[in-house]
Amino acid sequence: MNRREFLKTTTLCLAGLNVRFACTTKKYNIRTLTRGPKHHFFGYYGICPWNKSETYLLGLEADFQNREPSTSDRVTIGLIDNKNGKFERIAETNSWNFQQGAMLHWNPLNPDSEIIYNDRENNQIVSKVMDINTGNTRVLDRAVNAISHNGRYALSLSYGRLGRLRNDVAYSGVSDPGIYEPYPENDGVYLTDLKNGTSKLIVSIAKVNEILMNRGLDLKGSHMWFNHVVFNKSDSRFLFLARTWRPKHLPHLRDLATGMYTANIDGSDLRETIPFEYGVSHFDWRNDHDIVATFQDLNDNKRFKHFIFKDGSKTYNLVSQEKLNFDGHCSFAPDQTLLATDRKIIKDNYYRQYLYIYDMLQNNLQKIVDFDMQAKRNIKGVLRCDFHPRWNHTGDTICIDGIDQDNGTRQMFAISLNN
Repeated sequence: MNRREFLKTTTLCLAGLNVRFACTTKKYNIRTLTRGPKHHFFGYYGICPWNKSETYLLGLEADFQNREPSTSDRVTIGLIDNKNGKFERIAETNSWNFQQGAMLHWNPLNPDSEIIYNDRENNQIVSKVMDINTGNTRVLDRAVNAISHNGRYALSLSYGRLGRLRNDVAYSGVSDPGIYEPYPENDGVYLTDLKNGTSKLIVSIAKVNEILMNRGLDLKGSHMWFNHVVFNKSDSRFLFLARTWRPKHLPHLRDLATGMYTANIDGSDLRETIPFEYGVSHFDWRNDHDIVATFQDLNDNKRFKHFIFKDGSKTYNLVSQEKLNFDGHCSFAPDQTLLATDRKIIKDNYYRQYLYIYDMLQNNLQKIVDFDMQAKRNIKGVLRCDFHPRWNHTGDTICIDGIDQDNGTRQMFAISLNN
């Protein structure tokens, strides 16, 4: 296809939407779900924003996007009509950020009528389970960072420690009780029983540091924190990232030094699946045993690539030998054959993001859409707007956060496959 044919095809596919859109071997349709002048977004990848019947998506509505939220900034939680994009307010929260939102989830036990999100009470980060029809709400004493597929458990991290060490995904105004502890024994990953609300620490930061020390990696007091927890498909195990800012005596590590760990849901059988030396970035479970992740290829100038491997194995296989040699928010469709991922290209004043779908069976990569992320305003750093691709329940639509090319506002978009 030459450039003229490409532009003609793009125009037909988008029906006037000012983004570049590739219609090649498969057909796709992109819809702008939400509209300005206010900003709308969901947050992190790998979480389904649709309810079970796919009549609504969850989303957030903010008045600004040019600064970090303060404790007094409340964001509106709403239902977005899947057909016409109408935003209906149902709640508010002042525990949110532009990267992960408020960790919005539909409750798997009531996937059409209950939502779970993070909020704040008495200056403590909590989570709330709310019936969208009645408004009835119950409060859990810890934040949620992941919800099990069976709706029984949640995994929780300490937002005080995140706020001190990694404010991209933190909430403002939360203190860290372990401010003087590089590897606290009383902080880490918590398991919350969503039925009775009780929580317990299941993996401590001190335990991960012990693993590192046992294999000879001494971080010498560099403060560690945990990020990004995800259950496997049967909720028998979960993964999480352990991170530090690179100690001066370990120059071979990435600036944001990161390792991946997995464990049973009671914290037992803790495994280092990707060592700190690889600098893991993004990930998803394909099934109960296989994990896809982006990290540095130590045999190729530390280039980021997409790898797939079995939980507990140190044998890493490239997802594709040539086509996925970049970092990206990788997420499997429900059928486990299609992998959505995104990519940034930033050069001087040039900043674009690209959405790809990779067919694991056909070894076929397709660019779906790309947005100019800097034409209207600079949205990098803490305020960046990542695509964060999220699949629907049936695996035929992807939701992304993006920049409206007409007015520069942050909005949600739905990309339907084979339509």
